[in-house]
Amino acid sequence: MLRFRNLVMVVISVCMLSVSNSVLAEGKKLTGDEIKKLFIGKTCDGHNTIKDKNYMLFTKSDSTVVHSKFDEIEWEVNDDEHCIHLKKLRCGTIHDMGDGVYHKMNNGEHINTLKNFRDGNDL
Repeated sequence: MLRFRNLVMVVISVCMLSVSNSVLAEGKKLTGDEIKKLFIGKTCDGHNTIKDKNYMLFTKSDSTVVHSKFDEIEWEVNDDEHCIHLKKLRCGTIHDMGDGVYHKMNNGEHINTLKNFRDGNDL
């Protein structure tokens, strides 16, 4: 009976470790209000992980973004997703990875890394 209990404890521990590692890998998902607070009136450095390209953006409070690679573009928060209007609407959740680094995720895929958020337009 003691061996069975030990086995059960090991299985439970492994399951809990797997879940906690998954949460750590994705970071804390921000709410819509947290996304607005993070972006509005701030400049940040970004990296598009799909295209392997760096960029900077300044998010205005009037739903526009000044982007270092494009003309001024529109942005919005839909529920808990950060969306930008390029050729089409591109949305994703924002996850706090710690140490001032945020990941934008779309359907579980890490599409952008955002960091170095600072007040004002620093483009």
